[in-house]
Amino acid sequence: MAETRAPAVAGSFYPAAPQELRDLLRQCFFTSPLGPRGPRKAAEHLFGGMVPHAGYIYSGPCAAHFYALLEKEINCAVILGVNHAGIGAKAALSAASQWETPLGSVAVDTALEQELSRRVDFLRADERAHRAEHSIEVQLPFLQSCLPEAIIVPISLGRLAESACERLGRAVAEIYETRTAAGRKTIVIASSDLSHYRSPEETERLDAIALERVLALDPSGLLRKVEEEDISMCGVIPTAVLLYAARALGAREARLLKHCHSGDAVPMPDVVGYASVAIEL
Repeated sequence: MAETRAPAVAGSFYPAAPQELRDLLRQCFFTSPLGPRGPRKAAEHLFGGMVPHAGYIYSGPCAAHFYALLEKEINCAVILGVNHAGIGAKAALSAASQWETPLGSVAVDTALEQELSRRVDFLRADERAHRAEHSIEVQLPFLQSCLPEAIIVPISLGRLAESACERLGRAVAEIYETRTAAGRKTIVIASSDLSHYRSPEETERLDAIALERVLALDPSGLLRKVEEEDISMCGVIPTAVLLYAARALGAREARLLKHCHSGDAVPMPDVVGYASVAIEL
């Protein structure tokens, strides 16, 4: 097993200097007009949610709305990311025992990875899918700032059939139930941006279509609408897996915490949509 997965996008998506990164995270949480502007009451029944993964100056404040809800007792995060490049296994666990960021290292829960592999035969440990991918990595400094002792299960997902999304979602739900019964709190995160490089008006329209299905906890409808409306939601597969897991656990509510786009941070003619969504049991 590879010992450490080195950061791939430190210095581009977020600062490589530790203090600069801490300062930017603080801005995302406390001073950005797009952020939560301070602490929020922890969501006691939070199962997980959808969080954006762009550069922090664009999507960091939106992501902070979700991370501001995390209970300190959470000790593990299952992170469902996107395989943007399509390299390696279509459903890839990490072959590394820890991931490094400028804020230090985050341990991988290898035992939980092995349990998931036993339940889902198409999961493979494949570092090629993770090596240059940013969608999971950009979540880690947020986790480190909120839950410095938490460990992770990084899962990179490419194109999966709907049946595979449902199967993986059910396995994640089973693992979640097992850990909860043992008194170990877990969070499940789907890393996704929404519509890419459309006008602000078209982005609003397309994002609303996708978010309607996310908030309805409707993974099948989300997959169908994204295809029918040609919505360039890069993390539709991770989000569908998250929603299938939530439905298997009887989730009662999905809440939109924040929706915005890159043009809200830096004016531009074509924008990328972002949303933070919390799912509660």
